[in-house]
Amino acid sequence: MSRRKTSRVKHPGSERRLHLKVSSPRIVCFSCLRHLKRSSKLLLVAVLLVGILWSVRAGMREFFIENDEFQLRHVDLESNGEMTAEHFGQVTGLDPDSSIFALKLRELKGQLLERPGIETAELSRRLPGTLRVRVEERKPIAWLECRPLGIVGRNPVAGILLDKNGVCFPCDTWWEEKSRLLPILLVSQVEEGDITIGKEIRHHQARRALELIRLSQEKLSGEAWSLPVVAVGNDYSLEAVTSTGVLATFGMYDHKAQLENLIILLRAGAGEGESMAMVNLIPKRNIPVVFKERGSLAPQSGSRLQRDIRALLQQ
Repeated sequence: MSRRKTSRVKHPGSERRLHLKVSSPRIVCFSCLRHLKRSSKLLLVAVLLVGILWSVRAGMREFFIENDEFQLRHVDLESNGEMTAEHFGQVTGLDPDSSIFALKLRELKGQLLERPGIETAELSRRLPGTLRVRVEERKPIAWLECRPLGIVGRNPVAGILLDKNGVCFPCDTWWEEKSRLLPILLVSQVEEGDITIGKEIRHHQARRALELIRLSQEKLSGEAWSLPVVAVGNDYSLEAVTSTGVLATFGMYDHKAQLENLIILLRAGAGEGESMAMVNLIPKRNIPVVFKERGSLAPQSGSRLQRDIRALLQQ
């Protein structure tokens, strides 16, 4: 038999390492000193940064805010309406003694835009001491009166103004004088959501009445009379009164032709020495007209709406 050679391979056993951590009061003390020294450097750097920032801020405040050269001296306000710089100061609570750099333009703009009667506003600084304000206002063309909602025409407190687009907004103080003689749009029956401050009126017949008012202001500019009161009669007609006391019934549409017919009738009646009391302008031909008797006043009878219209005319 052949002999086999066998051998054994001896694998070294896993090494064992011993980690020793020596601790003593002296070692702990030196370790704390090292950490304290490092923390002291960081703290010193932080203190220096804070000091520098404070010095820069104080210097900027002294140069820009406390410097009399940049004190607010003038408010340059430009508006398409009646708002003035004095009104701007009242609305925003502007401090006239503040620095031009201390004014928070975003907050001032927000205060302006909170008012429904203001559409846009832009503010900017003009050195050394001018605040420039550009405001676009809604221009009122009529008062809204709705007694069920407590809205009273030509009343700056309880009234609501309407612009040409039918947007409702309160009467600001600077519009009180100019809006005193604006016509009144009278609406008696409304639904929830028809009238909302800052939004367009959703009442369809009232919008048609507003269109009649807008058109009358354009077409009657050269006449000696106007339409101071226009009311919603029903779903298909509007009731109006002239400044001379003539009650006129309009349709919802074709207002231009109806106004032209009214102008012709009033001119013809004045030429013949006759005064109209009532006229129905809805028919295109054979327009019904009621004349006053010579020497008599306008008739006080009629529907409740007509009596309300006459009452508004006398205000």
